[in-house]
Amino acid sequence: MSAKTGEEAKAQTKAGNDMPTTDKRRAHNDGTAEQSEAGSSAREDDTSTPPATKRTKRCDDSNTELVSINGCFFNDEFREKFKAAWQGKESITGHNYQLKQDPFQLAVFQHFLQEDVNRANATKRLEAEFSTVDWKRKQMDLYEFYQTNDLCSLDRDYLQAFYTVLKEQMMPLVEELTGIKLTHVSASCSMYNAGDYLLVHDDLLSDRRIAYVFYLSPWDCHRQWFEKDGGALELFKADGNQLPVFPVTDKIYPQNNQLVLFRVCEKSFHQVGEVTTFEYPRLTINGWFHGPAPGGKGNAGNVSHALSIIVDTHYISPRKVEIDLAEWINDVYLVDEVKQNVQKKVEMFSEVSLEQFLLLPRFTELLENLATAQNLEWKIKGPAHLRKYEVLNFKSLPEASPLVAMYDLFTSKTMFRLLYDYTELDLYGKKAKTPKCAIELQRWERGCYTVLGDSSTYADSTLDLTFYLNAQENVGVITYLVPEGDQQQQQGSGSTNRHDDQPSASSSSSSAYAECYDEDPVLLTLLPKDNVLNVVYRAEGTTKFTKYVSHNTYLEKANDNGHAYTYILVCSYKE
Repeated sequence: MSAKTGEEAKAQTKAGNDMPTTDKRRAHNDGTAEQSEAGSSAREDDTSTPPATKRTKRCDDSNTELVSINGCFFNDEFREKFKAAWQGKESITGHNYQLKQDPFQLAVFQHFLQEDVNRANATKRLEAEFSTVDWKRKQMDLYEFYQTNDLCSLDRDYLQAFYTVLKEQMMPLVEELTGIKLTHVSASCSMYNAGDYLLVHDDLLSDRRIAYVFYLSPWDCHRQWFEKDGGALELFKADGNQLPVFPVTDKIYPQNNQLVLFRVCEKSFHQVGEVTTFEYPRLTINGWFHGPAPGGKGNAGNVSHALSIIVDTHYISPRKVEIDLAEWINDVYLVDEVKQNVQKKVEMFSEVSLEQFLLLPRFTELLENLATAQNLEWKIKGPAHLRKYEVLNFKSLPEASPLVAMYDLFTSKTMFRLLYDYTELDLYGKKAKTPKCAIELQRWERGCYTVLGDSSTYADSTLDLTFYLNAQENVGVITYLVPEGDQQQQQGSGSTNRHDDQPSASSSSSSAYAECYDEDPVLLTLLPKDNVLNVVYRAEGTTKFTKYVSHNTYLEKANDNGHAYTYILVCSYKE
């Protein structure tokens, strides 16, 4: 275990946090992601009185000489047809546009800006200005990315022109097409390099009504992206509890001069898949059209709602199974003097790492069983906006399995007594009232992650045990931290809106959490290492997440099938 910062635990495939440029193909090997989760499940009611129909006209503004929307989107026939389909919740496809209803309302507009048929002119000039603006690095459990300030504050000709067009031309058009009252628009530039990503979220925060993403990829040989490049906008279905479920339902890949917009609602779950190409950055201008909540309810972000966290950790009482610790555990850790030293270290630092904890034959047996056993029952654990990894169903194992024996060890009354010796917590003895534990064997590979849940997930103090098998560098890196100030208050009120993706007209600054994360509230980082028992006393108010595993992560211990799973035994004990 190493008390390193999250930055020190970054994948070695990342190149660093140098200020980015966008002017050519490049292998920028930085892991980043861009926006934030918005979790307020305030409901939208589009049956409310729509705004009065108005015919949008392109403004005679000097800016529109630089940037202008394709005239086909102002065509009366298009507008009537699209409006009827949107408000009738019908899917349609036409020249330069597509409207989807599944898994939520989303429209794709091709050739959004007016450009010469044979060349990208406006988009190339916009991309050129990307190289001249200031970028800020965004890093959290949910994302890593570069982002600019709001476009309204950027003194660049073409970017200012684009913002003017969004505000004066596109917003009235979107209002007419969707029947949703809009008041203002926010916009900023985002850039993903190789390894950058944005995990699952719904954008439902404050007064956001319509989200949009405008794609820039004006390079002659790379106007359109494909699966091998990554960076797709990935859409998720929501279940009956309005929680996103695997697998991904639909993918929309970047394409130059493409605009995507969708209705922000309680089921608009989406993510930006990790960018896997080292040749070109994924460039977008993105943000929201804002408006009042329907029915005069005020700010949608203030509406109370059910917590989206799924509290499905199953705790059990210590089991009365006969365990001879000397047959499992390195005898060094069973010596009274060593137990006392472990206890002192936990008391001083709230954590300790016990190297070579299991006897080597036992550890080897577990590894071989995981690698060769047939019909192990693994299941993806979600919901997708909180986590993605696989868990083993212990109940499906035969009684003679070494994995069953491991389960018996860590849930036994004998282990509770040993942990009492290590920590002096009331897990055993006369003062112990209702000690209990939860156990999970997780299987991790590229693309797995957990993110921070709401405050209910760290309301109690726990003793965490983390034990790696077939450990791989940068797979299963666990960060402990304390959300501070407004962040805790926000979670305590039941909101899962932990970060505001980008500064906007309705949010002049990043969330308190993002700010404190920049100041490094990280308490501890666990780095994967085989046969090490990591013991961490997690006090009330302390939480953790397991970092997203990049697709660029080098995996050394692959098996015959090309997989190199890292297995993590995670146990939590409560007094």
